[in-house]
Amino acid sequence: MMKTATCLGLAAALLLPAAACGGSSPSTAQIQAAEGTAPLDPAHSGTLTVHLVQDGQPGAFSHLDLVLSALELRVGGVWRPVTLEAPGQPIDILSAATQTPAVLAINVPWPTGLNDAMRFSAGPDSKVQLSDEDADTFHNLAVPGQFVSGMGLPGSFSVPAQGSTDLWIAFGVSRAILPDAANDGGYVFIQGPIRGFDKGATGTISGTLTSQEVTGRPDVPAAPLAGAAVTAQLLAEDGQPGVAIAFRTVLTDVQGHYSLDLLPKGYTWCVVSQPVAGTEIYYPQASPGFAMGGAPFDQYQSSMAFALAAIPGSVSGTVAQGPGVSQEDVVDLIQEIPIGGVPCRFVVGSAVVEDTGAEGSFAFSFPAVAPGIYSAVFNNYTQSLTQGLVDQTQPTAGFVVSAGSKTGISF
Repeated sequence: MMKTATCLGLAAALLLPAAACGGSSPSTAQIQAAEGTAPLDPAHSGTLTVHLVQDGQPGAFSHLDLVLSALELRVGGVWRPVTLEAPGQPIDILSAATQTPAVLAINVPWPTGLNDAMRFSAGPDSKVQLSDEDADTFHNLAVPGQFVSGMGLPGSFSVPAQGSTDLWIAFGVSRAILPDAANDGGYVFIQGPIRGFDKGATGTISGTLTSQEVTGRPDVPAAPLAGAAVTAQLLAEDGQPGVAIAFRTVLTDVQGHYSLDLLPKGYTWCVVSQPVAGTEIYYPQASPGFAMGGAPFDQYQSSMAFALAAIPGSVSGTVAQGPGVSQEDVVDLIQEIPIGGVPCRFVVGSAVVEDTGAEGSFAFSFPAVAPGIYSAVFNNYTQSLTQGLVDQTQPTAGFVVSAGSKTGISF
């Protein structure tokens, strides 16, 4: 079942309804009180399993070993600890893909009631490794003492009585780790994008990205595009060509396959990509909209073939003021792509604003951009425990990127 996307609301709230999960009733022996909490009544509790998976691109990192010492969820207005399978053990988040997620907890007895936020503590032995360094070089990851994440769940879920819920946590690596100016050669964990999903209330779009075969050129056949960023985007809802919300990003494998999972039901999603392969870049594409509904309409296929762009240009710029405490600055590169005859503006790239080291100098860059007409949006994200990411935006006017040109913008 496919629905052509119209420009749906930019500020849509992603509410995750509780999945009607079945499951055997936990025994009295299973209903053990978590440390510091009251015993659970089997008639008013179920079980909770927790997975962790990478979200987005890895950026400059090849490994991120996060030592997770505690995880808490706020249920019924009360914080409750989750019994972890291996507390204090490092988790390589970059290897936690959809097919191989990290398992944080299995069948933990959990009360019924609304779960609306999460927080965690990370240990001091967390480390990162850069992709352009040798395998023996690691950098310390500074984690504030008893770090508590400032992210709320994007919506809510409940564990059904005498049933089970599978909670998946998507961890945005490239926007959660930054160089630490106070620790030469080290990195610091910031309160980056972390989302929780009741997997039973989500669906998946999967497919393959390939290059287009060049007509009359037998030496240029269609080929899979490996390592391309593929994003699920929720469009704006005011009837105008609004800017889509880039919600979930994965990378294609060596065969060009991707699987965009954890997409909340009840919304129409488009698949967007602007593949980059070395020095080559392809013109962006967006799929038709897929209405993610109840079973069996929660699994879709969408494959696309991309035309190779001319000589790429680049876009870079500066920001007048850097992010403060519990803030993160991201610039989105926007291009208009028609969907079903309706022009819609999609996010085709994102760059984190970084401190250049010079006094009051904050910059961002898009080193490879296909020629075309673009705009940009500056996002100042403030972390809020009750609201998740609170986004204050500042758009630019349209600008042209020409083949081989260097375009500068500022905010």
